[in-house]
Amino acid sequence: MELLESIINRRTHRESFLDENISTVHLNRLIEAARWAPSPFNVQPWHLVVITTSQKKRAIGKLTANAIIEQFGDPEFLDDNSRWMRSSIEEWVDCEDGVLLQDQVNVPVGLSKPSVLKPVIKHASHFSKLGKFGGGKPAEETENLINCAPMLLAISMDRNRKPPGAGHLRWMWLGMGAMIQNILLAATELKIGSQFISAAIERTSDREKLSKILDLPSWHEVISLLRIGYLEKHNANENTTRSFRSVRRKTTDFVSYETYSQKKADEIKESSPA
Repeated sequence: MELLESIINRRTHRESFLDENISTVHLNRLIEAARWAPSPFNVQPWHLVVITTSQKKRAIGKLTANAIIEQFGDPEFLDDNSRWMRSSIEEWVDCEDGVLLQDQVNVPVGLSKPSVLKPVIKHASHFSKLGKFGGGKPAEETENLINCAPMLLAISMDRNRKPPGAGHLRWMWLGMGAMIQNILLAATELKIGSQFISAAIERTSDREKLSKILDLPSWHEVISLLRIGYLEKHNANENTTRSFRSVRRKTTDFVSYETYSQKKADEIKESSPA
C-alpha cells in the first residue's frame, strides 16, 4: 500500500475486531514505526505499554465505562460535543467536518430522523440530568469492545526527556503526535484496525487511575490509549461500513499562500459565486 493510500484509508474502527491475537511480527512492525518518529532534539519522549491480559483490559474497560457515564451527565461536555455532531449523512457531507452521531452511538429509532435529532443535538446540554442514565448503553458497549480487543496500546510521555527551550512541552506534544500517526499508518498498511479510547484520559482523575493500573512512574503522562485488532475481511476491503465513512474539508478552505488570506487566482475563481 502506498503511503498516501494508507493516509487516506486510515479510519477509527468502532466495531469489534477479529478474535485473533496480533502477531509478534506485526506488533514489532508497529513498534518499529513508532521508534522512527521525529521528535525535537531526537529526545524520543514516548513509552508504549502493550496490554493483552484480560485482567488489565477489564480494569481499563471499567474505568472507561464509568468515565463515559459521568461525561453523559456533564452539560459542558455534552455542549462541547454537540458542536461537532452531525444528524445526517447529508449534513455531514455538507459541513465537511465533525462526526456522524449514528457512528458514535446507537440512536433510538424514535430519534433517528434528522428533523428530530438535530434539535436534540443542538440542545444536548439540557439533557445532562438524563445523561448518566443514557450513557449506560454506550458505556457498556465500549467496555465490551475494550474487553474483547486483542490488544490495547497505552502511550505515555516521559516529561524528563524534554528538549531545551521555553517551548519544550509544545515540541514534545508534536513528537508524540507524529509517533502515534506512525503507528496508525503502519496499522492501516497491515489491515489492523485501531480506535482511540478517549474517555479514560479525558479527566485528570481518570488519567491518574489509568496510570496506577499501568504502574506508570510519576514523571510519565498518559497521552493516548488505543484499541487494536485485525479487521473483518469485509471491513478491510470495502468502504461500505460505518468505520470507513468520513469527510474532509476542501483544500481551498485551509490552504493559503504567503499570507493567511491570500489564495491562488484559480482557487478564488472557483470559489466565487456564479
